[in-house]
Amino acid sequence: MMNEDMVQRINIDHEKWKLAIFSATFLFFLSVFVFWNSASSAVSLWINSGAYNHCFLILPIFFYMVRSNRTELRGLAPNPSPYGCGVVLAFSIFWFFSFLSGIAEGAHFAIVGMLQGIFLALFGWRIYLRFLLPFSYLWLLVPSGEFLIPPLQMITAKAAAGLLDTIGIPTFRDGLVIEVPSGSYLVAPGCAGLNFVLASLATSMAYAELIYRSWRRRLTFVIVLLILAVVGNALRVFLIIAIAHATNNIGNIVDDHLLYGWGFFSLILLAVMMVGQRFRQDDSPSLARVRPPSPIASSNESSAPILGAALLSAVLMTIAPAVVWLGWPDTPRPAPANPTLSCGPLRTLAAQMELPPSNVRQVDALSSIDCGNGNQRLHFTVAVLDRPIRQGKLLGLDHRIDVDEAWSRVARRSPTLSIAGRPIAVQSDVEATGGRQKLVWSLFWADGMWRTPGLDTALADLTAELSRRRRAVLVQVEMEIDGKELTAEQFLRDFLSNQPLDRLAAGGED
Repeated sequence: MMNEDMVQRINIDHEKWKLAIFSATFLFFLSVFVFWNSASSAVSLWINSGAYNHCFLILPIFFYMVRSNRTELRGLAPNPSPYGCGVVLAFSIFWFFSFLSGIAEGAHFAIVGMLQGIFLALFGWRIYLRFLLPFSYLWLLVPSGEFLIPPLQMITAKAAAGLLDTIGIPTFRDGLVIEVPSGSYLVAPGCAGLNFVLASLATSMAYAELIYRSWRRRLTFVIVLLILAVVGNALRVFLIIAIAHATNNIGNIVDDHLLYGWGFFSLILLAVMMVGQRFRQDDSPSLARVRPPSPIASSNESSAPILGAALLSAVLMTIAPAVVWLGWPDTPRPAPANPTLSCGPLRTLAAQMELPPSNVRQVDALSSIDCGNGNQRLHFTVAVLDRPIRQGKLLGLDHRIDVDEAWSRVARRSPTLSIAGRPIAVQSDVEATGGRQKLVWSLFWADGMWRTPGLDTALADLTAELSRRRRAVLVQVEMEIDGKELTAEQFLRDFLSNQPLDRLAAGGED
């Protein structure tokens, strides 16, 4: 029989749970409303990118994981932690600089980080640590991982070519291009297996949480499935090329490689989960020793810390968007004039034209021209970007402006070249399709100078935004290599040396 104090304690804990859960739900929807632009851009990636379609399942699986392990909360009640509010503040500041720098991925991470701080602030350390894996699972809401594509492409190409050699198919590999007697195959970004790796991570974390109790087994299962996802993708590419070579692609297996890939990945996933079942742990972990109950307070007094943590978290979460809205309003500005381009000493092969931006969002002015000399032909583009760091207009540009989906990047360098007698950092990309390759150079002008691609450009963008110098210029030249990359590099360097680059860039400044 429970005495009156125990009944009162249970009622108080029940009220605290209801208030904490209601506060967490309210703050979740508040975060979606406050950071709507960032949240909607993440959902847009879930919809439009096959690598992130699994993100739609993260929240339902998270709630199922929490519900399935709710017995571990027996004897516990929310005990708000001030450290959670500190986490909310830290990620709010992180969102502020990510937003001003146009790093959408950073803004997405910041939102999930603020949710982690809210959970810690409302529920306290003991409950947060008990549900560390489900709470950590929410990080998979962030559409991230594109930085893994180049190494995954190279691993897949090397492994597939090695397996083809092993079974006796003559193979020549040039970077990401695998040539066999029946044809040439490019390990494009979509073949890198990022979608399989991310889906494996999401599946393995949920499976490990529900099946295992020890952290060692959970971690082992996740690592094993991630390794098999990479190995399985290389095996998939190998089988596709081998079957296409053996059948002369009668069944169009190459055209349907994504469908076959998901089928192959599903078989691997099912096999690993069946093996994992043999090591499942059905016994619940022993509950930590509960501290002696403190003197019973009134229901109102017990709820005060939760209400205070919720209110403070809401304030800290909304400070950064309010500062951006007041200090950096997104007011319309006059559009800059389109740059006037010329081929210099080369012959104009195509009239100057305006091209609709397809991969750089909100390009404010763009001009392009085709130039040539004999058998050599290049494409010259200059884009002016107003408020370049908003929505990542400049930072992280991976493709040329008028992108052609048939071409895929196979290599990237960032050399500093001597152009017209002065050192300028260049983003040098090699793109390929079939047996053809292109060399694409990109030059970045931000905050009054030519910038090195990457961090230097990001910091210059941020400085420009803070000082209201809100325009940047992107210069791109490209030409087919035809097996002579050094000749193409010299041709592009000579062309740029005869262009008034500083005048073109200055024309885009405020």
